[in-house]
Amino acid sequence: MHVPPNPQVTVVYNPAKVHLGRLRRAVERYAWPSARVQWAATTCEGPGFAQADHAVEEGADLVIAAGGDGTVRMVALAVSGSRVPMAIVPAGTGNMLARNLGIPLLLESAVHRAFAGGDRLIDLCRAEMTYLSGRTEHSGFAVMAGVGVDAGMIRRTRESVKAAVGPLAYVPAVLQSLGGGNSVEVGISLDDDPPVTTALHTFIVGNCSDLVGGIPLLPDALPDDGVLDAVCLRAQDVADWAGIGGKLAVDTVRGNINALLPGGHPARPSGATPSTMQYLAGRRITLEFAEPEPLELDGDSAGAVSSVSFDVMPGTLRVVC
Repeated sequence: MHVPPNPQVTVVYNPAKVHLGRLRRAVERYAWPSARVQWAATTCEGPGFAQADHAVEEGADLVIAAGGDGTVRMVALAVSGSRVPMAIVPAGTGNMLARNLGIPLLLESAVHRAFAGGDRLIDLCRAEMTYLSGRTEHSGFAVMAGVGVDAGMIRRTRESVKAAVGPLAYVPAVLQSLGGGNSVEVGISLDDDPPVTTALHTFIVGNCSDLVGGIPLLPDALPDDGVLDAVCLRAQDVADWAGIGGKLAVDTVRGNINALLPGGHPARPSGATPSTMQYLAGRRITLEFAEPEPLELDGDSAGAVSSVSFDVMPGTLRVVC
């Protein structure tokens, strides 16, 4: 990454997730010698977008997002489309974008990478959400969005439990969300194709492939290919979920083996896909629900929507990784 003379750096941090003293000491240790560092804490009313947007307007040369997936998402939305790179110091439960981009999860290593790494252009995803009242809102995400078990998990997981046990906090919420069968009635439109009406349990669309633990939920997804990848899950009972879990387990093992082979990271061969899973890919995906459904964007609840359209914005986010 090119470092200009007297670079300006803004650290947008979530005080509920980050040990500020440790973060300050690490930044002081690894920051460029002539850097001017400004600090901006997130709040409930200002979760990071306004702070990062102000930094870009004031001429920041680097914005560091220090916090969980919500903080990273807000900073990413603010800096996207600019030439200002975003660095990540992951301090949340999932840390999904950091994991998918190979960014260290330890604070010291992540801060060092923020000032010593190179930047990479990746895609960002836009979501246009329509609510029962007819109100429309726009937002975005960098990793994954979903309805069904995905959104139910987010809605049922308490922050206090996440702080105590980390990713294990999601386990009870997942188990509670697995019931209900294929109760989501939805019309799915891919690019310019006419909608197809179906019933499903969970629908996840993403820009990256892996869940926590390196599980490739969307094995063909790449953060910089200009394509949205999605998976539709139709599971009625324990046997259906076992088939889905088996497929993901096989893909995870194969991916780990491939990563150890010479020649880098070849494409992961995918295990046999059960009939309960359907993969989709395109530049625009629209979901129209028979009844409003809860939606999550990179782990943040977006409320219950009547419809949502996802678009990919290729090469709009510069990330130090």
